[in-house]
Amino acid sequence: MFSKIDIIEADLTLCSGHYKPYYMPYIDGIVTNKHTGKKTLTAKRFIIDTGASITILNSSFHFLFKEEEQTHRINTVKIHYGGNTVELPVYEIKLKIKGIEFDVPAAFDKNMNNLHSLLGHLGFLNELEHIGISKKKRKVTLIK
Repeated sequence: MFSKIDIIEADLTLCSGHYKPYYMPYIDGIVTNKHTGKKTLTAKRFIIDTGASITILNSSFHFLFKEEEQTHRINTVKIHYGGNTVELPVYEIKLKIKGIEFDVPAAFDKNMNNLHSLLGHLGFLNELEHIGISKKKRKVTLIK
């Protein structure tokens, strides 16, 4: 049996740079640190990043991963940001989107102050049967 998440009128984030602006869809989810049980009280925004291998949580999740909990990381990963490389701790999280839960390894970047975190392939996109993004219809469909 498949679980379907339809996000109609998905919010699209404008990303501008040197080239023509483009849009990336984002979705909201509740995050729980699987080791401590701490979770976000409200849903947080995630950009669906089909080019990211791993989910990256921004600095707004600092309360889930305090310094004394660094020993509970499951791994580290090197991430390349615009010519720089940083090594980030990886934690096990539970991500809940519209009632559907995903077990996701996520890197935490305490210095990433961007508005949104990134949803990557490992544990999320690669767990889906289908992902559809219609920018014209402003609709995202995820089927697990």
